Amino acid sequence: MKKIAIAIFLLSILAACGNQSSTNPLSESQTQVALHADATSTKGAAEALVQMTLTAMGFTPTPTSTSIPPTPTPVPPTATPVPTEVPPTPEPTATALPTTVPTVIPITYSSQISRIQFALGTTNLTTEGRLSANTIKRYVFWADKNQYMEILLSGSSDAYIALFSPSGKKLVDLDQKLSSYQGYVSERGDWYIDIQTGNFDTNYSLYLGITQNLHFGYGTYGMDASAALPAGMTHNFLAWARQGQTINLSVSPEDNFTLSIQHVNGTALVSKSDKFTSFEGVLPETGDYIIDVVSTSSVPTMITLGIYIK
Repeated sequence: MKKIAIAIFLLSILAACGNQSSTNPLSESQTQVALHADATSTKGAAEALVQMTLTAMGFTPTPTSTSIPPTPTPVPPTATPVPTEVPPTPEPTATALPTTVPTVIPITYSSQISRIQFALGTTNLTTEGRLSANTIKRYVFWADKNQYMEILLSGSSDAYIALFSPSGKKLVDLDQKLSSYQGYVSERGDWYIDIQTGNFDTNYSLYLGITQNLHFGYGTYGMDASAALPAGMTHNFLAWARQGQTINLSVSPEDNFTLSIQHVNGTALVSKSDKFTSFEGVLPETGDYIIDVVSTSSVPTMITLGIYIK
């Protein structure tokens, strides 16, 4: 009980000290600083006095538990980046050099160059001229890929043709001394025909025919194809069919028109001398067939070719 009474007495002294106020007049800012300093020193002295008293009485205060800071969470080590494996550079392999594309022989004078343009609705043209000995005349014409073309040169003396594609590929060389050519158009664009004469001046006639290719609609077996046919001209159609299929052809109007039919390899089914305006028959070979409508009319005529293959 004595210990409790002494403790109460000491606490009352500490409270009295905390309630003392300073008697020195200070400014407002100085008062805040002085009050803080005085309260700190008074409280410290009182606490020291209480501690001394308790020690002298042999009283051991209950120790205040100290807050132990939490163990820091270990930070995982930063992963060391694994170097990316760089694939070895492949050994260079020998690359085949592209074949040199022949250059079209240059023509010096523009008068030596002429463009062939078919009349509207036509598929062929015959042009005539005269060339001096040992000279070259060039013709330029446009064609689409997969059309079929026929070239025929005739003259009063020796004359030969050369044929170049739009990329400069030479299909016929003058050294071959050819006067005709038949084949598919392998490139879309401007083609070149050169005519070279021999040791004599030459009158010549150049025929160029390019087919109108026919394509049936999906799921259909035929179509009606129209063309504007000049007087006395021939219109060239091209259609593909299989061996053993039956072809049915008719041209209208019938008067002054006849049909001619042959495979691109030259196998003839109908000749214009037969004077057929219609035809039905079984096809002997697979492939493209050239169907010519020949006009004997003295006036231009709009014609229709009915074609059915099944």
